[in-house]
Amino acid sequence: MKTIKRKELTDQLRTLGLRAGDVAMMHASLSRLGMIEGGADTVVEAVLDATGPQGTLLTPAFTAGLWNNALTKPDCRDACPRDLCPSQHPSHEGAIPNAALARAGRLRSCHPTHSWVGNGPQAERLLRDHRDSPTFCGRGNPFEPLVQADGCLLTLGVGVDRITLWHYFEDVWQLPYLGVVHPEERHVSHCADGRRIQYEFPELMQEVVRACGFLREGPVGRGQGGLIRARTFHDFLATILTDDPYCLIVRPADRTSGNLAIDAMRKAERMVRAWKQRPVDGAKAKPPGVFANRGAGVVREDCPAFAGWHRPSQADVPLPTDGSQPREGAMPLCAANDRHPELFRFGGLFNQHGRCSCGNCPWHHQFPFEKNQPT
Repeated sequence: MKTIKRKELTDQLRTLGLRAGDVAMMHASLSRLGMIEGGADTVVEAVLDATGPQGTLLTPAFTAGLWNNALTKPDCRDACPRDLCPSQHPSHEGAIPNAALARAGRLRSCHPTHSWVGNGPQAERLLRDHRDSPTFCGRGNPFEPLVQADGCLLTLGVGVDRITLWHYFEDVWQLPYLGVVHPEERHVSHCADGRRIQYEFPELMQEVVRACGFLREGPVGRGQGGLIRARTFHDFLATILTDDPYCLIVRPADRTSGNLAIDAMRKAERMVRAWKQRPVDGAKAKPPGVFANRGAGVVREDCPAFAGWHRPSQADVPLPTDGSQPREGAMPLCAANDRHPELFRFGGLFNQHGRCSCGNCPWHHQFPFEKNQPT
C-alpha cells in the first residue's frame, strides 16, 4: 500500500475547504487514514500547513473521566487556579490528539475532563474562557470563539457523530433531558436522561447533515474527510432545537413500539425540513418552550421503553409489575435512557439502561395516561 506523504495530505485538506488563517476544531482517527508517513505528527503538521502561519488547530484532550472514576486529571487540581492548564496527562481520543498535545508551544484549556489543545497563534484567545464554563459544552467553551471566527469543524476518518458540540445548546439552554450534572467537575453525563440520536444512529445523522447541504466531503489519505463551517453548524443546531427541542433524543414512537429507529427517522426528516424551510440565526436564537416536569416521580410502566423495577442486588431480575413484591430499594429503568453514572457499576441492566425520567420525557406528555388507567 502506498505511503501518504505530508504534502499530499495538505493538498487534500485544502481541496476539502481548509483556508489560510482558518481555525479548525478537529476530530480524527489515524487508523482510518491509511499509511501516513510520519504517523499522527504528519497529520497535525498537514492541517497546520493547510491553514498557514495564522491558522490554529484545536484538538480534543479529553480524559477517561467519569466511567473510570477519574473526574479530573491527576496532575490538574494542584496547578489551579490558572487560565490555561499545564497538565501533561494524555488524551483518550487517540494518536492524533496526543501528537497535538505533545507539540512545543501548545496550550490546553482548563477543564477537568474535556479540555482542548490549541496549536497556533489564536490558541490562547480560543481556550482561555473554558475555565469558566459551567459544563464542558456550556457557555465559554471554545466553540463560541470558533463560531465568531467562522472557523470549521473538521472530521478525518470519522463521522459527524464525533463532533462534541452537538451538546452546545442543550448545555446553554439547560434543556430538561440534559443529563446528570457534576457541578464541581463541570461535567455532564448527557445520555442518562435520553439516548442521543447522533450516538445511536450515527449514519443517519451523517445523512442529515449531508442532505442539509453544508457538509463538504472528500478524500483525506485513504479515508474520508468532512468539513463544516462552525457558524453554519451553530445555526443548524439552533434551527433544529427551536423547531423541536427534543429532536436530539430518541423515544418510543407510539404506545406500543419500543423501536427507537422509528422516532429517529421521523426526527431526521424533520431536521432537514426545518433547515431548508426556516433556518434560524444561532446568535439570535432563544430557548424554546419545553414540557415542565409535570408529574415528578411518575413512572410510566405502560411505556414501551419501560425496562422494569430492579434492585441493585438482582440487577437482571425485574420485580413483578403486579405489585406482589415490595419495591423498597428498587429502581425503575428505561431502555430509552443510557446508563446512569451512579448506578452502572451495579452491573446487569444498570449497565445498559438508565433510570426512568418520565416527568421530563416528551413521550409521557405526548401519550398521557388513558382513561381509567392508574397514574
